[in-house]
Amino acid sequence: MVDHDADHDFMTSYKFNLPRDAATAIFVVCLLLALMLHAVPALLAGLLAFVLTRGLLSILRTRDLYKKLRSHEFIASFVVGLGSIAVLAIITVLVVRLLEGESLRAFSLKVAETITQIKQFLPPALAEYVPQSLFEMRELASDTLKEHVNAVAGIGSGILRSLLLTVIGWITGVLAAVSITVTPTDETRHSVFYRTWHRHWSMLATAFKNVAWAQTKIAAINATLTGMYLLAVMPALGWHLPYVKTLILATFLFGLLPVVGNIVSNTLICTIALSVAFPAAVISAVFLLVIHKLEYFLSARIQGHRIGAKVWELLIVLFAFEIMFGPAGMVAAPVIYAFVKAELKRIRWLN
Repeated sequence: MVDHDADHDFMTSYKFNLPRDAATAIFVVCLLLALMLHAVPALLAGLLAFVLTRGLLSILRTRDLYKKLRSHEFIASFVVGLGSIAVLAIITVLVVRLLEGESLRAFSLKVAETITQIKQFLPPALAEYVPQSLFEMRELASDTLKEHVNAVAGIGSGILRSLLLTVIGWITGVLAAVSITVTPTDETRHSVFYRTWHRHWSMLATAFKNVAWAQTKIAAINATLTGMYLLAVMPALGWHLPYVKTLILATFLFGLLPVVGNIVSNTLICTIALSVAFPAAVISAVFLLVIHKLEYFLSARIQGHRIGAKVWELLIVLFAFEIMFGPAGMVAAPVIYAFVKAELKRIRWLN
């Protein structure tokens, strides 16, 4: 829904409009509060639920030409609401079967054990900071936890709070999609405040959909290339890495986070490769660096096509949001940046 009057105002000269500007100001405050109060998971969950519900409603109304179904809204909310639980359960079962024989606990211990062996490849000045053994690493971790027991307890309560907010955000997104889509389409029956408020949230949901879809494709391509390397290239060179399926899955999941996700997954792969042989770790680092550079071009093409953002623009926004709002800000940054660019294009401030 587009406010053509607002477009005309910006195209000529800005004119103060209290309802329109109040809706914009409240919308900006909501985004800032979500970032500052660490409610980004709830915001993203709500946007995802909104996009899925609205998409399902569109399909139902297109296919139901003769209006045989009494309530499209009830069906859409039921499918998205309860269906998401079934999807999560199915994904969990598939992941467990995929990783059959690869314990995450054993994987974590392998990574920790390899870290303790890194010191033989480091200069003496740095090697003294690496624990001598896995037992020493456990003692160091235990002492750290004891010293910061209150912080650890706070992290636990913070996780529970984030989960609760995420569920609330999901339910809110479903309800918002249902309530908005049943309203009359005639713009003259709505106030300027409502039209502006609705437009902002709809554009934010569209930005989220574009960013999420683009990043999912990038993560899938990255995981495919990494899988080819781990399953074909490394064995051909005579090295068989353990936990290959776990590494491929981790590459895809971490790849859903722009830039930072690749750093984490690449570090895990190089660490596991180091447990096999030092040359394997070096070759892995070089190969992953090549993939990372290739992904810059893929990112520029895919993200540029979906949201009109270049890699250097995303990097600046990502790190700026990380400095201001922490890791959650980095996750939300591409969505907010895509929304801002779309809004600036709408009012003709950008081409």
